[in-house]
Amino acid sequence: MPRKTYGSDHDKQHIRYIFERSLQSANINILIGSGASYPAVELVGDIEKDIDELLAENKQSDANNKKCDFMKNVQTPTNQLISDQYNDDTSKKNIETVVKNYEVLLNILTTILIKRKTKLLSTQATIFTTNYDLFIEKASETVQSVRLNDGFHRFPSLSNQFDFSPQNFFETTSVSGNLYDYKVEIPAINLVKLHGSLSWKRNNEAIICCFEQTNCLPDNPSERDIEEFLEQFIVVLPQMGKFQETVMNRVYYDLLRIYSNQLDKKNSLLIVFGFSFADKHIYEITERSLKNPTLKVIIVSYSTDDANNFQKLFGKYNNVDIIEPKKGAYINFEVFNTILKSIVPLNEVSNEDSNVD
Repeated sequence: MPRKTYGSDHDKQHIRYIFERSLQSANINILIGSGASYPAVELVGDIEKDIDELLAENKQSDANNKKCDFMKNVQTPTNQLISDQYNDDTSKKNIETVVKNYEVLLNILTTILIKRKTKLLSTQATIFTTNYDLFIEKASETVQSVRLNDGFHRFPSLSNQFDFSPQNFFETTSVSGNLYDYKVEIPAINLVKLHGSLSWKRNNEAIICCFEQTNCLPDNPSERDIEEFLEQFIVVLPQMGKFQETVMNRVYYDLLRIYSNQLDKKNSLLIVFGFSFADKHIYEITERSLKNPTLKVIIVSYSTDDANNFQKLFGKYNNVDIIEPKKGAYINFEVFNTILKSIVPLNEVSNEDSNVD
């Protein structure tokens, strides 16, 4: 498995060639994990392992407290984002930084889709993410040239409630001219939130979209307070059992099937950023899909240590490339965007290159 270091001019040119060659003729998929939402959302390490150990010791209360801490870590900045009211200047700066990073990414993907030389492929890309937060949705408000498809069927509704269904992904939208006979497909990005979202609410057996602040846990909560706090979220919680028998059960496996199907397509590309593959289900699907000889996986590693872990996971596959920083440096979201911008420079995006040397 090739490993390339993002540092010298020679390596940068070679990395650009790897991306450029793949993006021109591939079905584009990006897998994003919690690292992309940092620093707005603090990283929590191997939270699933910690919770499972507590459950194995029959410490249900401690495990639930751990789940609460995990959810509050995501809920707090998301509620601030929705209300546009921030706890302090640092929180505001961190949230605005992450939203800006996503705005740049969406602009880059849109430009790539528009400027690709081939007309045989749909002008769509798919972002898979395990993050519950709403930073991508917020970022899409400023990117008017692309349609973000989040799986909700939006139609006129006095209740302003929209039903979610995995079948709504990959729909195409075209515009036609009144004077001249032309038809142009609008670029679209499918946002597949594999573990659910803070904007998902339960409506009987359906999931609806609701961009409202979620309820906070009260001070000195009782066991019932904790249960009600966790029950309001339609998400896959970090534990081996994943979730109780809820509406999310069926949806979760439908979304994993979409992920698997995308990787099994001919000439598919998967770009990975901010994701460790600690999730067993996603790792197994990805590894199994690597038997597809036309699949290309490019993992952009935050650190050299992370690159070493990816080497252990995928070292035997020659259709996986790892992009890593120089020793002691890091590839954060801003640098990741810089790598992609080198393929299709964007005049409208102002985002200075980070120093990774």
